[in-house]
Amino acid sequence: MCGIFYKSNFHSPTDEKLFIKACDLLNHRGPDDYGYLFTKNHSFGHKRLAIRDVYNAKQPMSILNNHLIYNGEIYNSSELEKKLNGKLEFNSDTLLLLKLLMRYSEDILKDLNGIFSFVYTHNDDVLIVRDMFGVKPLYYTFVDDDIIVASELKSILEYTDKRVVDREGLCELLGMGPSHSVGKTVYKGIYELPPGHYLKCVGGQKFEEHVYYELTAKEYPFTYDETKRRVRSLLDKAIKRQMISDVDLSTFLSGGLDSSIISTVVALNKKKLDTYSISYEDSQFKANAFERSLDADYTHLVSDAIKSNQHDIVIDNKSLIEGLKTAVHLKDSPGMTDIDSSMHFLALNIHLKHKVSLSGECADEVFGGYPWFYEKTKKLTTFPWIRNLDYKESLLNPKYREKLHLKEYVMAEFDRAIKATPILPSDSKTTIRQRQLSYINMKYFMTNLLDRKDRMTMGASIEVRVPFCDKDLVDLLYNVPFKFKYRSKVEKKLLRDAYSDIVVKEVIERKKSPYPKSNSLAYHNEVVKLLQEALEDKNSILYELFDVAKINEIMNSSEELEVPWYGQLMRKTAFLAYLYQIDYWFKEYNIRIEE
Repeated sequence: MCGIFYKSNFHSPTDEKLFIKACDLLNHRGPDDYGYLFTKNHSFGHKRLAIRDVYNAKQPMSILNNHLIYNGEIYNSSELEKKLNGKLEFNSDTLLLLKLLMRYSEDILKDLNGIFSFVYTHNDDVLIVRDMFGVKPLYYTFVDDDIIVASELKSILEYTDKRVVDREGLCELLGMGPSHSVGKTVYKGIYELPPGHYLKCVGGQKFEEHVYYELTAKEYPFTYDETKRRVRSLLDKAIKRQMISDVDLSTFLSGGLDSSIISTVVALNKKKLDTYSISYEDSQFKANAFERSLDADYTHLVSDAIKSNQHDIVIDNKSLIEGLKTAVHLKDSPGMTDIDSSMHFLALNIHLKHKVSLSGECADEVFGGYPWFYEKTKKLTTFPWIRNLDYKESLLNPKYREKLHLKEYVMAEFDRAIKATPILPSDSKTTIRQRQLSYINMKYFMTNLLDRKDRMTMGASIEVRVPFCDKDLVDLLYNVPFKFKYRSKVEKKLLRDAYSDIVVKEVIERKKSPYPKSNSLAYHNEVVKLLQEALEDKNSILYELFDVAKINEIMNSSEELEVPWYGQLMRKTAFLAYLYQIDYWFKEYNIRIEE
């Protein structure tokens, strides 16, 4: 994986010194090599994490007047290479992609299977592309009608100083956050290129956005047993393709179904495998509606069965607290608090031995594993992971409560998502509801988790691959009847049945349990202390945005929030940590609010 930075020069020249400084902020994404290219109308910057063809494939890569900077992996390289009718000079998916673009331009995008973001130029034509599901990030803005593109917001902020948050940005931060609306960021005038989209500019003229991939509703013709075989075939193929690397790889192993399947398949195709899990210092486990069992009990069952070298990583409270700041810098905005901190800590430990790891993200979105997929709710009325908007609004300073209208903003985004859901005229009400759930989970919840995974792991200079996000698998599962996915009152029964012959029985039968959070009282007290210290500064942005008296009530109360503030597990401690991150972010990034 890599970091990319680009600016067009059609209307204004590039400040090369500032460009390099801004690109250097991506060093963590590519510590192995770097490259710059400045032409009359284009400026390219690249930071390389060498995974494939370590000694070649330097970027920017150029052939005559064609230039490419690329972040990612193409998994169907062998099939795509046949389109070129000849051998490549060296084994590089960067070279393969460049030659495919030279021959087919954007027409090749529909044939790609992988995780990527890239900028390709041919003379004065520009093509800016992001992968189908948003595994790899890509942001852009305009200055003097020229476009600036980067893997992370920090490079754009450095070059443009667009550190302004307007009403829409505050609604994203306080209503949608830590997720976000499709194509938006919290910063005014800075955008995220949506998954499956590309920007094209011809002859240095206007940039236009296009869609090259979207979910498609189709009639489903296969039986349960046929579907089970297809799922097994496609997922096995995805895992094996994603094992291709010129450096050694590892896997995340939580002891849950998804990571256990991946680790088991990898172990069957690899002589020696390192597996990694995360837990928290002095965290007191308490079973609840979402967390039914401890990961550690199952992690070792799987590790023993597949004979992996298991690494049990335990994050201490000091690192967890310090990680709240680090995570803001890696994401360039507040995020998922201790879930971010622990992910980065785990990635740092993996980086000691590995550059590549496979992870089980996306399985719950595509197989319908979350409780909101199968809970008996007659009507889908909002994003199911954002359930307490009235409560959030009640905590705002009355000025911003009136100005933002958080609930209206979030509901408008929800309505847009529901209307965009691909359905068939023949779909029943139940099928439509399940399609809507699948669609909004993949477009909003899944992209947030992928964003977190990318930012926290690339912050430790490791590449994480996500086989459940394989295009062929997702295309199939969007149309698989939900009664196949949720069967005998068991979530993800289809996936369980597909792998029951190779994954340990205890894991096949284990109730879903989310990525773990800290339940440490000591950690909670440290979060409260940090927030109290932040509030000692009467110039804190928290006084501007919130009714601080109510924030103090929450801090001083021993009661838990009735429902998670976000997702499944982010309750009181996570909410207080998010407030602390908002204060820290505003100060550290010199954020300005547009009045």
